[in-house]
Amino acid sequence: LKEHQFNWVRLQLFNNPRATNGYSAAGFCDLEHTTQMALRAKAAGMHFLLDFHYSDTWADPQKQFKPRAWQGMDFDALTKAMHDYTREVIVELKDKGVPPEMVQVGNEINHGLVWPDGRAQDWDKLAALLKAGIAGVRDADPSIRIMLHIACGGQNAESRSFLDNA
Repeated sequence: LKEHQFNWVRLQLFNNPRATNGYSAAGFCDLEHTTQMALRAKAAGMHFLLDFHYSDTWADPQKQFKPRAWQGMDFDALTKAMHDYTREVIVELKDKGVPPEMVQVGNEINHGLVWPDGRAQDWDKLAALLKAGIAGVRDADPSIRIMLHIACGGQNAESRSFLDNA
């Protein structure tokens, strides 16, 4: 990829892809595998964007399944778990010499994240969760760029509504 002028690699991370109904029984896109891929990207001289799904499987506008480990938590515990998980991941990547240059707090979050708590219909809770993820990144490394990822770029009204509320 580098030889063909690619300069960034976006790697997705699931909380526990081995969980029941998780992304991969083999654990692909867990922290260990993501670290290995980040090491390869960095060795090739490429930048690294880390995409937190905050789920054990795919997160997109139709599904934002809360990780099994966070099920049953009250909202305060959930926001703390999101902050701590985010911070711990970034610290571990830094300790292994592969800090991301950019972090994506959630994947395709135009309808929220970590449902049901973070549905976009409750902007205060969604904002609290986003702030928790952002604070986790900042606490680990304030130099990392942060992005939000919505899936409706071609839908002007929906995109504007999300951005205005966010």
